Amino acid sequence: MNTAPVPRRALMLVVALTATLAGCGERTQELQAKKPDQAPYAGGDKAAWEAQIKSRNQNQNEYVRAPARP
Repeated sequence: MNTAPVPRRALMLVVALTATLAGCGERTQELQAKKPDQAPYAGGDKAAWEAQIKSRNQNQNEYVRAPARP
């Protein structure tokens, strides 16, 4: 078995070449919308959806949630 040590310069060249080529496969980062957005109540009752949102907002209101002081 005759294994010669790899010269340091050749090893550094391989590492540099690998690091340089690593960015070549990067894809573009553009927004690609497939279809337009739908209304949040699509396929349901708009009035019921609005009432549910209003109820959720009231549950987050500290003045409504806190008990009244005597």
